[in-house]
Amino acid sequence: MLFAITARAALLLNDSFDYPDGALVTVSTNLWIHHSGSVTGEVVVASGRVWLSEANTEDVHALLAGQPYPASGATNVFYAGFMVKFTTLPDAGGAYFAHFKDASTGFRARIWALAGGATPDKFRLGISSTSGSVISVTNPVDLSLNTDYLVVTRLVNSNSVSTLWVNPVAETDDSISTGEGVSTFAVAGYAFRENAGEGALSVDGLKIGTTFAEVTGGESAPRPPAIVSGPQHQTITNGADAVFRVTATGTPPLAYQWQFTPTSDVGVHGTNLPGEVNSNLTLTGVTFAQAGFYTVSVTNTAGSALSGPAALSVWRAATPLFSYLTYNVHGNGLTNRSTNMWHVQAIGRQMQYLDPDIITFNEIPVTNNCTARMADFVTAFRPGYYLVTNSMDDGFIHSVILSRYPIIASRSWLHGAELAPFGYTNTNPAPYFTRDLFEAEISVPGLPQPLHVFTVHLKSSQDAGSAAKRAAEAGAVSNFFATVYLPVHGQEPYVLSGDMNEDMLRPPAGDPHSLQRLVGAPTGLQMTTPVNPLTDSELTWSIQDTNAGPSMRYDYILPCAALGSNIVGSQVFRTDRLIPPPSNLYSDDDQIASDHLPVFMIFANPFNMPFRLLAISVAPPSVSLKWESISNCSYNIEISSNLAAWTPWAVNLVANSDRFSFTTNLPDGMKFFRVQRQP
Repeated sequence: MLFAITARAALLLNDSFDYPDGALVTVSTNLWIHHSGSVTGEVVVASGRVWLSEANTEDVHALLAGQPYPASGATNVFYAGFMVKFTTLPDAGGAYFAHFKDASTGFRARIWALAGGATPDKFRLGISSTSGSVISVTNPVDLSLNTDYLVVTRLVNSNSVSTLWVNPVAETDDSISTGEGVSTFAVAGYAFRENAGEGALSVDGLKIGTTFAEVTGGESAPRPPAIVSGPQHQTITNGADAVFRVTATGTPPLAYQWQFTPTSDVGVHGTNLPGEVNSNLTLTGVTFAQAGFYTVSVTNTAGSALSGPAALSVWRAATPLFSYLTYNVHGNGLTNRSTNMWHVQAIGRQMQYLDPDIITFNEIPVTNNCTARMADFVTAFRPGYYLVTNSMDDGFIHSVILSRYPIIASRSWLHGAELAPFGYTNTNPAPYFTRDLFEAEISVPGLPQPLHVFTVHLKSSQDAGSAAKRAAEAGAVSNFFATVYLPVHGQEPYVLSGDMNEDMLRPPAGDPHSLQRLVGAPTGLQMTTPVNPLTDSELTWSIQDTNAGPSMRYDYILPCAALGSNIVGSQVFRTDRLIPPPSNLYSDDDQIASDHLPVFMIFANPFNMPFRLLAISVAPPSVSLKWESISNCSYNIEISSNLAAWTPWAVNLVANSDRFSFTTNLPDGMKFFRVQRQP
């Protein structure tokens, strides 16, 4: 509820918004007042918080006790403090959503929310005072959705200079202040504003006072941790070091616990890393087994906060063998695939620039002769490439595969397969696999065995049953690899790519775990997280959202273990971040070509990697050997007493990382060992 106390050095306004759910003006019995905007979409209270939405345009305010406070009065400095949580990002330019108000239409200490300048999926807060159209200064710290932040402002009403803090403990903490010209102001109330550009947010615990301590609660009210800057994605080569960092605020002392989730356990809550209890996590001599996702939990007596996952990608420093690209080219929206079309030319320019050896395209329309026009695309942009187009479709779109190297076979799998065995029995959408799992078998020079390239486009999220169907389709694909492909071709390299229509790092409500069904031991597929090197973002959809840019990650390259430990480079490709753009690209090619971004990866040869013995120790009767290995490759150990006659000792030792250790009892008389990798 709201109450006001007029005594000096006391709160002038204190509202916990502990009202019944409903319109704020109504449930507060007019303690809050309309002053501008439309009341058709009113500011509401729900679950004890005030909710503001850019879809509405209502502005409300409450008067301060003892108002008005003229600029020449004895009370000239005012503080406002409240908790704010954003659930939808503001626009790039943003809008202001809270401010002090005079008795008319004068506003000061306007608090802005904006996405401009922040990393993807983040936003920032700024402040202006006399200006309602231009932010005076922006706080440089990126903030996260669905996280409570304490926001404090100070207004000096004799000159309208305003200051903003985010999660302060003391008034001396880092802040930003306006630099606009001097202007006097009479303080009467405090207001909240709904307007286009501010996103969606909720506010709780509003306090207006004349001292910093009054509106922050002082040290008597511990504040739970809030993560200001979380760990960031990193890519390193095998054997290098990595450091993850977190910056958090909250009432001290803060306790930290780092957690790790391997790529094979994507979506599973991480396990605690023993002893890693500092704000920084340092990993030395990183191996492929340490590739995965790192989070940190920050706790104090008032609560806890968990960072978002930061991906650690581990590459091998080796000579590239082949490059691979997957791209959803937006076939539902663009059904003219003539090479004269601007969007096809934008796709072609990107292919010419990246020069991938193997390409999987999703969403090639089946109408308007688009499939046949893929041959024209090859002639124009990938001359000499092999092309297969015989994937099955859902009546609208299908997939194609291009390769610099000979495609010796292509097959359509799972089209029309029943999804009931994988948990989907609804009839809308249809209870069977409407597209397919498309395979091309490619003869890559340098590989002793053919490369099996698979691409899939899982069910998109356009109807109520799509998430469940997508999960079932992923289950069918997983079952295919486990029961059909691996028993026959388990030693041959393979990779699955395509549009999975689900974001692994931002799972939807009621997450059906589609991606978790695809990666792991049953399929042998590995999760990878390429990022754009200039934005450090893994997001691939939708680049055509001009306000926020990409907001989801839908497009994946999932290699088998042998290829996964032989990645030598990868990225999400964006032409708009190449400044100036190369001569054969336009900066807007990514937005013109598709609503998705291409994902690009480079692999070394997993079958031609020299290795060395790392350690040997003998403690009779046992002996231990350790050597460099390649995931999914098999090794034999032979022993000898004289270096002339060799006897097999252990065979078919299958590695699952870049290091293999073997310990057993030592036969009498044997003192020489050699390790051989099987083809």
